[in-house]
Amino acid sequence: SQLEYNKAQEQRGQLKEDHGRLIQEEVEKMERDLAQEQLTTEGPQRELLVLTRERQVLVLQIEALRSEAQQAERDLQHQYHSHQAELHCLREESLQLQVFRVFRQVSEEQRKISEGRYRSVLLEAVQDAIYLSAQNQQLQADNKQL
Repeated sequence: SQLEYNKAQEQRGQLKEDHGRLIQEEVEKMERDLAQEQLTTEGPQRELLVLTRERQVLVLQIEALRSEAQQAERDLQHQYHSHQAELHCLREESLQLQVFRVFRQVSEEQRKISEGRYRSVLLEAVQDAIYLSAQNQQLQADNKQL
């Protein structure tokens, strides 16, 4: 995410520099053209030529700014979608962890319940064995007496 942001920022900076160079070249061209035209034109015609050239530079600047704004908007949309996807993944991961925790907790509770049942069955079996052993001894004693 940070890498993508840095790359987009670098691209926007490069776009801005390119536009700056293009505009600077246009301004220099305008100044050269006006210097050459100064010899042949005067008065209102010269002023119209200056205004036309300045208008061309302003249009170029507006187009450059519009292009930069569109690029920034595209970058912002891309960042937004990336963050939404990352957020979705994090939510999914969090939900999976919660489900796993609950599953582990339920499994532990079931293990404890099963362990308790086995202990009680084992205790009953031991008690039955003791009772049967006592009964067996009593019967053997009764047999000896008979």
